[in-house]
Amino acid sequence: MAPQLAKKRVFARYDTDVPVTLTSSELRIVVRLLSISPNGALIRLDRLSAKFFDDVVFLLEINGIGKIKANKRWRRDADVGVRFDLSDADRARLADRLANRLSRRPPQGNAMSAQMPHP
Repeated sequence: MAPQLAKKRVFARYDTDVPVTLTSSELRIVVRLLSISPNGALIRLDRLSAKFFDDVVFLLEINGIGKIKANKRWRRDADVGVRFDLSDADRARLADRLANRLSRRPPQGNAMSAQMPHP
């Protein structure tokens, strides 16, 4: 059997620690968003919510980003890995929005002008 090649990450993943709203058919709760990429996210439920949360499909409402339909991929205790249900075009738009809001790079125009000598 041939060794399995590791998949190259196409989109950046950003570490966060912000509250987001999770809405499902059974619950509407605030959870912690621990990391996010245009493909999916890692969220953490509080202990009480973790006991009752069994939904597979739900919405995540992220401040400054919007509402995203998510599908539960895995769960370990209170941590839940989700995959976003997005079209390729919406995934690309989300990638741009995440880069603009979460990237630690300085804006290109400002970085360049700060390094240019004055005449």
